Amino acid sequence: MTDLLSSAPATDSVPTTDTPPSRYELVDCDVHPIMKGGMEELRPYLSRASQHRLGLDERRDLTTTGHREAVSIPRNTLYVNQAGVLRGDARAPDGSAPGADPSFTAQQLLDANSISRAVLIGGEVLGLGAMPDPDAAAMIASAYNDWLADTWLSADERYRGNLVVAAQDPQLAAAEVRRAGQDERFVAVLLPLTNILMGQRHYYPIYEAAAELALPITVHPNSGEGIFRTSPTLAGGTPTYYVEWQAGLSQVFQANVISLICQGVFERFPTLKVILTEGGLGWIPDVIWRLDKNVRGLRDEVPWIRRLPSEYVFDHVRFTTQPLPEPKRRLHLQVLCEIAQAERTLMFSSDYPHWDFDDPRHVLTALPAEIRRQVKADNAIATYGGRL
Repeated sequence: MTDLLSSAPATDSVPTTDTPPSRYELVDCDVHPIMKGGMEELRPYLSRASQHRLGLDERRDLTTTGHREAVSIPRNTLYVNQAGVLRGDARAPDGSAPGADPSFTAQQLLDANSISRAVLIGGEVLGLGAMPDPDAAAMIASAYNDWLADTWLSADERYRGNLVVAAQDPQLAAAEVRRAGQDERFVAVLLPLTNILMGQRHYYPIYEAAAELALPITVHPNSGEGIFRTSPTLAGGTPTYYVEWQAGLSQVFQANVISLICQGVFERFPTLKVILTEGGLGWIPDVIWRLDKNVRGLRDEVPWIRRLPSEYVFDHVRFTTQPLPEPKRRLHLQVLCEIAQAERTLMFSSDYPHWDFDDPRHVLTALPAEIRRQVKADNAIATYGGRL
């Protein structure tokens, strides 16, 4: 434990990793399954009353009205990538949407890249945190988890899932963690972000349930940032262009990491891990250096912080490669990996089937050779544990 009262600088040494070779060749920590028939696919997993409330019952023929779904989870309707967000070549032979066929995804992504495990993050439910109705959001989360287990996790033994919760009602969310988490093919809890920072006590019941089952918390951009009042806000107001909005998403991850540390979440839940998916890496040095300096001078305000903030980050927070920084000088990426202790904290992700998919054959060669094994599989094994 680092004594914050000490004026001695933090050590520059990094731990060695002498672990035996992994039985997994490659673990992809961010693959997005798509519902082939839209929200109608949740109908079998909802009670009649829930179907009626969400407009998914037999009163409406969803196949002929021209609408994919009756219920609408808030979506990004302001910022549109002109090329779309899904890869056209990921469309299955039956013509279904990219990422909607588990067998074709296994062939195109897993087989082609020797991926031993693919951790699924539900595409349609990323914006669930922006729904104002906590009960409707909880219904969708529970039904989605059952659909994912039946449709994807049962389709190929290499698939693992994030169970999703609706954080609007943390007690309902905690109950869903304990219910769906009984299926050990779920390896993490997807927490769709809201306008409440992650360190706030609002989330404690969810963290407690996740820690009980040794499930890390996954966060991911939800496409509602800066758009809906119930979604995370963006600094400076509403951007004009898609490229502005997309480039500014990392500020949401910065704010939540600072909140988790300053609110003492990792002291209260010492086994909890948080995975920042698609959050980038370039902001990490500034945040940890600024926090380490400021907490030393302002520790009376946050006496529960017993270690340097950077130590909490390295022990509890994990990052994914996509989108990997692409500096002009590869040396700069190597230095960034050293600062972020990537040999412990970084895990591979492809973001399949999105437009900015990262091909492992290219991405991994950009990383320092001495950490590639850890990034490919070892860090994921350590983070997800035996469920993987």
